[in-house]
Amino acid sequence: MGLFNWFTQEIAMDLGTANTLIIHNDEVAVNEPSIVALNRNNPKEVLAVGKRALMMHEKTHESIRTVRPLKDGVIADFNAAELMIRELIKLVYPKKPLFPPSWRMMICIPSSITEVEKRAVRDSAEQAGAKEVYLIHEPMAAALGIGIDVEEPVGNMIIDIGGGTTGITVIALAGIVCDQSIRIAGDEFTPILWKR
Repeated sequence: MGLFNWFTQEIAMDLGTANTLIIHNDEVAVNEPSIVALNRNNPKEVLAVGKRALMMHEKTHESIRTVRPLKDGVIADFNAAELMIRELIKLVYPKKPLFPPSWRMMICIPSSITEVEKRAVRDSAEQAGAKEVYLIHEPMAAALGIGIDVEEPVGNMIIDIGGGTTGITVIALAGIVCDQSIRIAGDEFTPILWKR
């Protein structure tokens, strides 16, 4: 059993509308824009991902298309999301290992996500090579990350401003008491800030 655990690596992933983060061995291994460049003639061929794909965005010719697979915090293009996740995971180990590990993944999801959208996230991760997939709500992950004792009988409000959505959540007794997600976030704020 120990030998199989040695070949299983754990990563945590925050799939965001604007950026995707991957944590491996307690440090940020990947911090890339959530965008992928695909060959139009062969949609399964990834030409670039992350920063390199962002540089191509809106500057491509007819045989290349750039795709942002996530919209408002959830997967809008299943195939592009799977390919993007697969390529971003490869960035964890830039040199290809002799024995590629199987992945145990923890993925952050918005608290207002539907069951269908949850399934899309899980399926994308499994298609990208995850052996086990665990989903955690973003506000709960944020609360744990900043050291809040989520099991206390005290309400804590978490405001998570992402690229596509802003989540406002109250957490108490290790659960989400109430939450509201609004589709106004960083992508809406950026043009306003540039005008000033």
